[in-house]
Amino acid sequence: MRRAWLGAVAVVLAVTAAGCTTVVSGNGVAAPPAGEAAPPPGAAPPPQPVPTTPTGPRSGLDVDVLDDECLLNAAEFGDLVGTAVRPPAQGSVERGDGSRSSSCVATTGTEPVAMINVYAVRSGTPADYVRAGPAGRRDLPGVGEAAAVIDTATGPTLQLASPRYLVTILVDGRVPSDDAWRAAAAAALSRLPV
Repeated sequence: MRRAWLGAVAVVLAVTAAGCTTVVSGNGVAAPPAGEAAPPPGAAPPPQPVPTTPTGPRSGLDVDVLDDECLLNAAEFGDLVGTAVRPPAQGSVERGDGSRSSSCVATTGTEPVAMINVYAVRSGTPADYVRAGPAGRRDLPGVGEAAAVIDTATGPTLQLASPRYLVTILVDGRVPSDDAWRAAAAAALSRLPV
């Protein structure tokens, strides 16, 4: 049985097919000011691999800080999930509470297998956020400012800190090796704006 986020991603893919989003090359750019270029209403809520409200000493997060969160190309996503994927696409969705956000999604045909989100932390640094993560996380040393793999209900999620951004990479139905996580992290970090 597919997890609930797959339905949300299916809506993203339907919106993509309708021409409301585009396939992107994987180079992040800063988002426009709030209120500009709002995504279409009526889409299902996306998965939330990272909480957007404070949890203990962790800062809250600001979502959609980049227009283009596709920091990995199809080959890099494929190496991470262990199978060929279609070119990733950035898609916008509306959550059940009326808020809107977007994610970069990689699919194998019609099945979503991974997604990327990029956040800004409201206080402290992205590395502080990763280090204050939930119990049970597994640190991944030697990657970015800080990195950890967290088991979530949807699948394993890499939280990756650059000096300016927090990147999450969620994988569904697979468990990448540490080498695969490191390669994906290095590629994603190399495409973040400075």
